Amino acid sequence: MSNIEFLTILYLINTLVLIGLISRSIIKKSPRFFLKFFFLSVLVCTLIGSVLKGFMNISDFSNRQLLTNTMLFIWSIKSIFSYRSIKVILLSNFLEVLRDEIASKNILRIFRLILKISFFQFICFSSFISTNYLSGASHLNYLDLLGLVICLFGITLELISEKQLKSLSFKKTRVVTAGPWAVSRHPNLIGIFLFFLGMQIIAFSAISSLWSIFGFLLITFILFQNILPKVEKNLALKFTGYKAYSEIVPKIFYFK
Repeated sequence: MSNIEFLTILYLINTLVLIGLISRSIIKKSPRFFLKFFFLSVLVCTLIGSVLKGFMNISDFSNRQLLTNTMLFIWSIKSIFSYRSIKVILLSNFLEVLRDEIASKNILRIFRLILKISFFQFICFSSFISTNYLSGASHLNYLDLLGLVICLFGITLELISEKQLKSLSFKKTRVVTAGPWAVSRHPNLIGIFLFFLGMQIIAFSAISSLWSIFGFLLITFILFQNILPKVEKNLALKFTGYKAYSEIVPKIFYFK
């Protein structure tokens, strides 16, 4: 089985899972189910990729593959209970158009929309998917360990940032300026970036995985050129003290 065939099968599986999530949300007459489990389609896709790799005897199951799949499992489970505001921003246009097409019963247009969102999701997680084809040598090298450290630091930063928000925001009525929020206005987004950076570094040790860099570049663009400006706008409208906070604390570390 070629790499193209492998990726095509996984892309179709990812699309089918998204169709299932959307169908469930339509039955519930609410996008909450789709938003909550949005990233699980990639986890299902990746796990099936591992099974397919073994069934087709593409290559041996390696420690690198186990590492990336474990990290994706942890991140995907975490995504069920967090990232709600990020997912709303990320998928708001898609859900708005989808709602209109469902109302007009344009099945072909709905299917095209799902194929499009599945494609972008598939590309963004390409570092995980690529390690499930030819994951390279079984043993981990220094590059893998570096990627793991960066990835774990990113998840830890996310968890600390989210804990600060929950404990100090007083029911979301004030701007949090303690902990990581005293260094950056968006430490949670930086944590997500570091997580995917770490996974991309690990993916470089897999065979024929150079194409996955496009996924990392895409998710970096989405985080800092799409999501971040909208988060900034929403916070400025919601909190009267956000403008003063933004004059003291930079967006991303020392960058203004």
